[in-house]
Amino acid sequence: HVDGAVFDEERKQWHVECSDGSVIYASWFIPCIGFASRRYTPPFPGLGNFRGDIYHTAVWPQHGVNLKGKRIAQIGTGASGIQVAQEVGDKAKNLTLYIRTPNFCLPMNQRKLDPKEEEQKKKDGTYEREIEKTRHTFAGFTYDFMEKNTFDDSPEEREKVYHNLLIEEGGFKYWLNTYKDMLFDQKANDEAYKFWRQSVLKRIKDEEKAKILAPEVPPHPWGTKRPSLEQRFYEVMDQPHVKLVDINQSPIQDVTDKGIVTKNEGLVEVDVIILATGFDSVTGSLAQLNIKGVNGGTIADHWKDGTKTSMGIAMPEFPNMFFLYGPQAPTAFSNGPSCTQFQAEWVEKVLKEVKEKGIRRMEATTEAVMREPSRPPASGRARRSTRAPS
Repeated sequence: HVDGAVFDEERKQWHVECSDGSVIYASWFIPCIGFASRRYTPPFPGLGNFRGDIYHTAVWPQHGVNLKGKRIAQIGTGASGIQVAQEVGDKAKNLTLYIRTPNFCLPMNQRKLDPKEEEQKKKDGTYEREIEKTRHTFAGFTYDFMEKNTFDDSPEEREKVYHNLLIEEGGFKYWLNTYKDMLFDQKANDEAYKFWRQSVLKRIKDEEKAKILAPEVPPHPWGTKRPSLEQRFYEVMDQPHVKLVDINQSPIQDVTDKGIVTKNEGLVEVDVIILATGFDSVTGSLAQLNIKGVNGGTIADHWKDGTKTSMGIAMPEFPNMFFLYGPQAPTAFSNGPSCTQFQAEWVEKVLKEVKEKGIRRMEATTEAVMREPSRPPASGRARRSTRAPS
């Protein structure tokens, strides 16, 4: 693997050092490590004292994990946390789920693919047409917001639209195939949250759990934090052997050899702790690497006072380097494959052009990084709400 890289101004190339001692010179350096490759473990006091098994969802073992009949504690309810909780909940003797922010999950609505149908789609150009759609939509999916606002419809019409998107269609359609003002008008957003909450409450009988998973007052506008997809998460959480702990009200104070201590519950003894605490996302993957620019500083040094990029793909002091699916690009708030595809096409076009013109060095300017957009996005829509906590 790559241990470090530094730009050699004399050669106009990147000097890349690998862990096996080899050195590679490259005219262009493209770290494609994504935005979530460095796992994050919160600094819980005493975590090293726990005598049971600890698993992190970012490095889950491929084999040998037996959770049947175990007392399990899980911390975190991001995308991986939702997947794990709905699977281990049925197997566990008891499951205690520690939640900071409820995940406003959407029904996944999976179905098995028909081989004959898929083969026909490949032959008749269906996939080419669908991929082309992703170039013209708000988030790079094959669908986009409807061409009307929330209150253009009557309450009865809205309910039919919401039900179709959330229950019948499923997936991310309730998020990104809905009324065009949902993410940009608070009253419209409130309507979307109200219907989502009502649908979830039908699946949770325990009133105290409902207050945590679908609170009357949401902690952030609906859809401003990426929702995860679920299959039967809420039914699993509603089971009596599953306990939910809101760590905003009852913070984790300590981890002992026997389990987790919180303010209100005290010690909960468990056999297994699952850390569904995700990644040092977006900037962490690049910032952890020993990549040095022309002035000697690393990417972490460059971003110590705030992340600064040009179009989320390049930065000053790091010439001949492009990174894909990283900070300040659409990234986590878009369809990952299509976002990366379009960025890769842009890089390919640039590399062909510089080769044709004999350009050996290309660097983003400070002016390009610091320049604010002179107008709103092409869609004319406002930016995402800043009321969503990180």
